[in-house]
Amino acid sequence: MAKDRVSRLLDEIEQASADTSISLADALRKCVILGGRAGSTQLRDWATRELKGYGTPDELPEYRKQGAVLMVEAFKGGPFTGVAKVTQQIGPHQLPDPADKHIGEEVPLVGGIGELESYRVQAKANNGSIRLSIPHAAMAVQLMNHELQVPGQQITGLFWELSESGIAGVLDHVRTILAELVAEIRAGLPDDESIPSPALADQAVNVAVHGAKRVNINTAQAAGPGSHTVTATQGSPEGRSLWAKIGAAVVGVATVGGVVVAVLQWQGWGF
Repeated sequence: MAKDRVSRLLDEIEQASADTSISLADALRKCVILGGRAGSTQLRDWATRELKGYGTPDELPEYRKQGAVLMVEAFKGGPFTGVAKVTQQIGPHQLPDPADKHIGEEVPLVGGIGELESYRVQAKANNGSIRLSIPHAAMAVQLMNHELQVPGQQITGLFWELSESGIAGVLDHVRTILAELVAEIRAGLPDDESIPSPALADQAVNVAVHGAKRVNINTAQAAGPGSHTVTATQGSPEGRSLWAKIGAAVVGVATVGGVVVAVLQWQGWGF
């Protein structure tokens, strides 16, 4: 009975990988269950992070980092011309120090898969793009206004603009991972087994998620000699979150003797 349930889980996950009408969140929950039945911590952890979101950008896999456009929103005007709200694209080099060293044209999508799916819906309804907040944006805006000091001009917002295609690319990548996971598990299952071992499920995650290389070696198994697949993985460096660094740096700049900023050339700035 347990074997039949695992076989059905594999079938359902495989179907979800090919059918975009099936919720990715449902497929990932089935991966959590499959990881529990197989005893695979890696499979459970990956699927859970995709469902609940990643704690910091440092934990993110590369496929969750997408190119985005940096935008500012400002009010400009005077007593005779009136006040106009303007939105304009800027480059990272136009941000004040230290924001320019940590905020770029790449957005870390740390939210759960359900949140990403809602982003795509919102982007479709908003001419193909969505605005996403930037950590510590309010501090960066404060420094920008202090540096500019242009009469009649006030920057009010800093955000990323992400296209629907960027979000769709992440969702499609997750579906591809699901397909690879099922393929790796099925390819490694002995003919008389339908429940993957913890090692097999972990290796499937390493191959499908982390891009590890497959190495086939002969090993002695409990049921007799057979083929076993091992993989080599590359560890990801750990460190402080960039957002923690910029937050600490900006707070330090803003609290030592008031707002103190480095000299920044705002060439080409105009509304």
